[in-house]
Amino acid sequence: VSKPVLVLRGELDRESLSLAVLQLKRPEERLGWLADHLDELDGSGIIYTLTVAAASEIADFLRDRGHNVAAYSGQTETTERQVLEQDLLAGRLKALVATSALGMGFDAMLGFVINVGAPASPVAYYQQVGRAGRGTDKATVLLLPAYEDRDIWRYFASLAFPPEQHVRTALSALEAHGGAMSTATLETFVELSRNRLEMMLKVLDVDGAVRRVQGGWTSTGQDWVYEQERYDRVAAARRDEQALMLEYIATDRCRMRFLREALDDPGATDCGRCDNCVGLPVSADVSEASLRGAGERLARPGVAVQPRKLWPTALANLGIELSGKITGADEGRVVARLTDLGLGQALRDVFRPGTPDAEVPAALVQGVLAALTDWQPKPDGIVGFESRTHPMLVDSLVDGLSRVGRIPVLGRVVIRNDDIGPGQGATNSAQRVAAISRRCTLDAPEVAGKRILLVDDLIVSGWSMTLAAHWLREAGAEAVLPLALGSET
Repeated sequence: VSKPVLVLRGELDRESLSLAVLQLKRPEERLGWLADHLDELDGSGIIYTLTVAAASEIADFLRDRGHNVAAYSGQTETTERQVLEQDLLAGRLKALVATSALGMGFDAMLGFVINVGAPASPVAYYQQVGRAGRGTDKATVLLLPAYEDRDIWRYFASLAFPPEQHVRTALSALEAHGGAMSTATLETFVELSRNRLEMMLKVLDVDGAVRRVQGGWTSTGQDWVYEQERYDRVAAARRDEQALMLEYIATDRCRMRFLREALDDPGATDCGRCDNCVGLPVSADVSEASLRGAGERLARPGVAVQPRKLWPTALANLGIELSGKITGADEGRVVARLTDLGLGQALRDVFRPGTPDAEVPAALVQGVLAALTDWQPKPDGIVGFESRTHPMLVDSLVDGLSRVGRIPVLGRVVIRNDDIGPGQGATNSAQRVAAISRRCTLDAPEVAGKRILLVDDLIVSGWSMTLAAHWLREAGAEAVLPLALGSET
C-alpha cells in the first residue's frame, strides 16, 4: 500500500492560507479559546472535529456563549445539511462545527478553518484546511491538537479488518449452520460489534467466501486466504500517516512546506505566512470566565440531545403527510452516550445483546438524577414508551421518575402493530419514520397545556422521539422534553 496522494493540478501551495498550531493541554482550554476568539476571525468558517459527539458538544457550548454556530455531521439530515451550508455561505452562521462529512464537495469563500483535534493523516488534514481561502486574500487555518487524538485514531484503526481468528470463527459458524444465518445470530458466535461484523461480511462477500441471501448470509464453501501481509501493509501505512501528523504538530519548520513535502509536491518552499515563519496569527490567551464556563460545561452531568428540525423529503410517497420544519421536542437529555467512558460502560452492559431485561441499575439511577438536577426540565407529566425489548428497564425508569419527582404518568406511546419490529426501516430516515408511524401510536388523552417529559431507554436515530413529540404537540402539549438513559452517538 503506497502513501495516498491528492490528485491535483499544479503546486499544492495556497497563498491565502496562514497555517498555525496552538497547543492547549486541556479540553476546557480549547473550548474556552474558541469562545474567546471565534468572533475575532474574519468572515465565516468551519470548526472541524473528529467525532459527531464533539461536534455537538462544541456547538452547544459556543451557542451558550453567544456564538451563531450549528453542528453538522453525517447524522445531519440531507435537507438540513443543505440549509446549514447555505446559511454558512450567506454569512448567517459564523461557523459550522463539523465532522469530515462536510467535505470535498463543499465550495465556499471561508475566512478560517479550525481543527479541534488532529486528523489522522496529512492528506485528510490538507483536504479539510483546503476549504478555506478560496476567493479571499487571507484565511486563518488553526489546529488545536489534543492528547486524546491518538485514542480516537486507535479507535478508528480498530475498525479495520478483524484478526483471522474472528474471520475463521464466522466462516465455520456459517458452514456448520448450512442455511442462511442473520447477522444478529452470527453475533452470538463472533466477538465483534454489529458494524464491524457487517463490514467483515461485505469483504468476504466480495472475496467470494460468503453470499448475502434473503434472511442473512451463507457460506459458499470456497477456499479463502487471510491476506495478513496486505492488512499489515494497510496498518503500517496508517501508522506512518499518524506519525507524520504528530511530526507536523511538533515541527519548527514551515508548516505549508511540511504538508507539501508530505504530499510529494516537488515545488515545496517556505511559505512565509505560517506561525513558524512569522509567528502565531492569533492570541493564545484564554479568559478565566471562558475557562470556567468550559470546565463547568464538560463536567455537566448528562448529554444534550438536539431535536430534529426537518422531516425527510418525499414522505408523501410513503403515505405520510409530513414535510418541512418539525414542531415537536425541545432540547432533551441522555445520561451518556454508549461510546462514552464512565457511565458509557454501564450503558453498554445494559444494552449488550443477550443481557436479561432488568430495572435501571443503581449507577444509571444516580446518573439520571444528576442529569435532571442540572437540566431542571420542570415537567407537569410523564409519557413513556412501551417496549418489547426492555419493558422492565423502561417501566422502572418511568415509575422511578414519577415517584421521586412526584410527577403523574399521563400516558404511553403504545405499540399497535407488532408486525413492525423494533428498529425496522433504519436503513434511511424516510423508511424509519414510516415504520414508526405504522408501529406506534400515542395514548395520552390529558396532555393539553402541559410540559411533558418523554421517556425512553435508548435514542438511536431519534425518529421515535421526534414522532412521539410531534404527536404530543398535536394533542396540545405545551412542551416536550425528551429523556433517555443513553444514545448510540
